[in-house]
Amino acid sequence: ICGCHRMDLDTDKDGYVDCYDTCPNDPTKQSPGVCGCGISDKDSDGDYIPDCRDYCPTDQNKANSTGVCGCNVDDIDSDRDGTPDCIDPCKLDPFKVQPGLCGC
Repeated sequence: ICGCHRMDLDTDKDGYVDCYDTCPNDPTKQSPGVCGCGISDKDSDGDYIPDCRDYCPTDQNKANSTGVCGCNVDDIDSDRDGTPDCIDPCKLDPFKVQPGLCGC
């Protein structure tokens, strides 16, 4: 299969001889894929970004950054004051992001 003077070895025993297997030590891959040999290309949250490149591999809504609130927490701003609810004690008061003497 591999030609003259080359052994038909299958180091990782995945059914592909090493001369055609660009990941000869990874039995789960024959080519590096997106993440490389030895690293899964799995996409846990189904957002089409493999876990190896996904900032939040379990949060379908956050792939390119963790946002302000972090993974698995929406960056919702209920009162539209520019401060996400996760860090806004006055979530429903568009004029305050901290309670004053009279509260929110």
